[in-house]
Amino acid sequence: MSNFSAATLELLQRQIGHLTTQQLAAGGIGRSGRQQLVDNRVLDRPFKSVYRVATRRPTLEQRLVALSLAHPSGFVTGPTAGGYLGLRRMPRASQIHFCIRHDARIDIPVDVKVRQSTRIAPVDVRTLENGMRIASWARLLCDLAADLSKVSLTSIIDQALREGHCVLEELDAMSLRLCHPTRRGSELFRRTLMERGHRKPVDSHPELAVLNGLRARGVPAIPQDELLLPSGKRIRIDLAVPAVRWAVEVDVHPEHNRPSGVASDKQRDRQSHRIDWQVDRVTEEDLVDPETLFDELAANYRARVAAVAA
Repeated sequence: MSNFSAATLELLQRQIGHLTTQQLAAGGIGRSGRQQLVDNRVLDRPFKSVYRVATRRPTLEQRLVALSLAHPSGFVTGPTAGGYLGLRRMPRASQIHFCIRHDARIDIPVDVKVRQSTRIAPVDVRTLENGMRIASWARLLCDLAADLSKVSLTSIIDQALREGHCVLEELDAMSLRLCHPTRRGSELFRRTLMERGHRKPVDSHPELAVLNGLRARGVPAIPQDELLLPSGKRIRIDLAVPAVRWAVEVDVHPEHNRPSGVASDKQRDRQSHRIDWQVDRVTEEDLVDPETLFDELAANYRARVAAVAA
């Protein structure tokens, strides 16, 4: 790498081993220098305008960076972007999902699934530090409506909201701008936003499953309610019906099975009982038979309603 300037080496490292023709030229490496690096197997050339440090098998991230540098008018989206960003409930995709303008004519590898769009605005795309162009969070959630079921779409919308990646106003604006009868997923995206409303997002997919199961049985549960315990500590309850002081905690995180976690949960429950809150806990094993679980919880809720009314 002695041919590279310090600035070029820094850029090469940031873009995980990739440089464009223009970036190499800016670093003083012209056509003959680039060819010499290729001949010496220092670099290879995945795209006409992109060079990469020679490697036997590039990672998915490296392939996404190379694709983005080669086609700067497009961006990674769909399950590929969702999986890369750590969204749950992502389907396994055999191809890279890459969005380009509908009228674009570019050379795309066979392992890339092209998703064409007539509407691509600056707000739809962000460029990561490594050079990858990827759908903005709001655009990604809208795009994923073409790939997911309603429950999975609701789950990842809650995840993105919970983690602070976007806000509901951005999703509503994206829906107004992009949703169209001929665009796949439009109706599902609109309906999902409308039905979830402005409730607080759940922490996990199991919490969403329990919330949906309770609401389907007429239980008006809400997520992420807050309680002030007698100890002065303020806690969040996974699901609750505050009117009757009834709560459900969905204990699927491994920490709940550790001795310290079990002790902490029991202490919270004792404190909750002192302010007349009934807390029912759900484990991962309970969710093996979800319908029976939801029926039991609904029955407990109705018993609590009767007890409070007595």
